[in-house]
Amino acid sequence: MANSQLGSYKDVVQNHQDQLDALLRKGVYQPVFIYHVVIFNMLPFIGLMIPRRGATRFVRPGMFVLCVAIAAEVLTRRRALLGGHGYMIGLMTAWWLLWSAALFVFLDVENDVRRIERGPRAAESIRAEHGHQDLSKGAATASARKASRLSGNVCHENGQALATESTKPGDETFHWQLYPRKMTHRAEWCAGLLFNLRGPEWNWRQPHLGPLPRSVYNQVGRGFETGTFQVQDDATYPRAQDRLRAAFWQFLQAYLLLDCLKVIMMRDVYFRGWTTQNAPPPVPFSYVAAYPVLVRLYRCFVSGMGVFVALNFVTSLNPIFFLGLSTAFPNAARKLTGAPLGASWLYADAFGPFGSSLFDHGIAGCWGRWWHQLFRHGFVTTARFILSLLPEKWSAISRVKQLIYVLVSFTASGLVHAAGSLSQFGDTSPISGPFLFFFSQGIAMIVERTIKTDVLPRLGLGQISRPLCRAINAVYVCSWLLYSGALIADDFARGGLWLIDPIPISPLRGLGLASDKGWWCWDSPWFGYWSDGTYWGSGIRLL
Repeated sequence: MANSQLGSYKDVVQNHQDQLDALLRKGVYQPVFIYHVVIFNMLPFIGLMIPRRGATRFVRPGMFVLCVAIAAEVLTRRRALLGGHGYMIGLMTAWWLLWSAALFVFLDVENDVRRIERGPRAAESIRAEHGHQDLSKGAATASARKASRLSGNVCHENGQALATESTKPGDETFHWQLYPRKMTHRAEWCAGLLFNLRGPEWNWRQPHLGPLPRSVYNQVGRGFETGTFQVQDDATYPRAQDRLRAAFWQFLQAYLLLDCLKVIMMRDVYFRGWTTQNAPPPVPFSYVAAYPVLVRLYRCFVSGMGVFVALNFVTSLNPIFFLGLSTAFPNAARKLTGAPLGASWLYADAFGPFGSSLFDHGIAGCWGRWWHQLFRHGFVTTARFILSLLPEKWSAISRVKQLIYVLVSFTASGLVHAAGSLSQFGDTSPISGPFLFFFSQGIAMIVERTIKTDVLPRLGLGQISRPLCRAINAVYVCSWLLYSGALIADDFARGGLWLIDPIPISPLRGLGLASDKGWWCWDSPWFGYWSDGTYWGSGIRLL
């Protein structure tokens, strides 16, 4: 495959598609069908819709076993090139499995989870809360109850409204909504939970999502299971129009940057999968070819920027779509869901402040405050569950809790990203690449914390000036990411992640600034029909 990577960009893409089609015809791999996507979404939804009462308490564990079997089959046998040469297929399958474990095994959804909804508490909501003890009686295991105690989850207290102050006349009212009894209400509640990544309107909302308007905090502020939230006066809080304007601007910036990065990658054979050391970067970066460290820095930086910009591009669509539609059609949004989709505090930026996170908090701030937290709750829930399995005298030790949360979270992150590498059509190294990269970030965080809290104070260096501390943090983070970054950057390139065309229309290619010229980029089909002669082996597949 290496020689084909030296051809034109489109030749490389077509060559990989031809090779995959040949392997599919031989039966080495099986295609990914549209019905796999439907199954991935419908199974967890059905499991959540069935309340845990009596014999039905076994439905969700049974669903999870089925999810494990399907995920194993997809990761080992199914291949497609759509989504970064198949990267997103593996990553989303692994995340789907982890999130299903959290919802079906680690959490007691009826009692652990609640959502902020508009309006006063309805009679149906009150009945639902008082009836939950009967619905879930006997369902919560001892480990789940212990995990709830360890997390300090105040949402178990009496199932009552947690308003702290009365709102001013004219302020919009909000209430906590537990697992609803009414079928239609439950359907949209469960769908909201299933497809929510950061949980801005759920009781597991993280403080890093930013401050809450004072009128909202006064009504529901003490119902969150994490941390202390900053509060901002309603009059100074960004309006929905301001959030939309910022989202559109972010979308435009990310779009243009993606086009620029794509053109740079198209000119460098490294990003086609040729990751050997003798592959020089293109002009003007060819001037640093004699310095391997600079070449590595350039390629790690471009790879990191590619991921960063792509995530900003995708996450900007969330407020544009949901906030935009709910602002344009407020009555329809209220009828569709109880969630306050038109509230601007639901749409925080995907990334936190870079400077203060990195300079003041080091590697922990880089991953815990600046980088996106899309998978955070799934990782934290897994760590909390594992912590609950330990003897109570161990789990009560603060250092042990911190160690478990860091190691479990980065191990889970490594496995999720390794699954993306595994499902790619390329010469990837899932364990020594993505998994080792993310796991090593946890080790680096533990080392950093040990040095700051144990080593430096014993050496009499506990009181370092803030400028010096910030400089040390910056050097440590940049050095470590440069050292470890090649683990995942090389794997991304070998797997063909950068062969994806992220945008439909390219201004730079349309103006003739790339070897593959033309305004329209999506000239290859995404789907096709496949049949192996059986009912379950026929249908629309992802190409």
